[in-house]
Amino acid sequence: MTDYNEDARVPHVSREDFPADRVGVYDHIMATRNLKFMAELFARMASSPGALEAVASVGEHVRFHSVFDEVLREMIICTVSKEVGNWYEWTHHIHRMPDQMRAVCGTPAAEDLPTPAGPVLRFSRIVANNGKVDDLLVEDIRAALGDQGLVDLTVMVGYYQLVGTFCTTLHVPIEDSIERTPMPD
Repeated sequence: MTDYNEDARVPHVSREDFPADRVGVYDHIMATRNLKFMAELFARMASSPGALEAVASVGEHVRFHSVFDEVLREMIICTVSKEVGNWYEWTHHIHRMPDQMRAVCGTPAAEDLPTPAGPVLRFSRIVANNGKVDDLLVEDIRAALGDQGLVDLTVMVGYYQLVGTFCTTLHVPIEDSIERTPMPD
């Protein structure tokens, strides 16, 4: 199914253990993401309050303030997560899209979806693998989503690459309450 390692290399930092003068950062993450508990990703990153604040701020933008609708956003997240082997984010996001999209997400068929989805997912796969994006693909995305969409997409892919590196390197565990949905081969 996956070789994702959940033997965490950094501690889970609770709100009580977070620096008192920075607890507003912790609370802001909980509030903006409407969380009942601090996600392991952020609880592990909380060992560095400055990194947590900076990374969570970018994540807040790409998740809640970018030009993408909910389904396309979740497909981008899952595409990047699959490409970088981040089962943590995959399991957190794959269930947030309709069944018909879930069936193709992370597969070559996703890139055949109508614009903007197909070109956006192709771009996401290429960039997540540090590949070269040709001018035609950039122009397809710009025509569909504008310059803001092109920038939001590039930042979103980079953000989820960063999160993937963090999760896979530091073995961030998946919460017990999250269904462990396998990634496609």
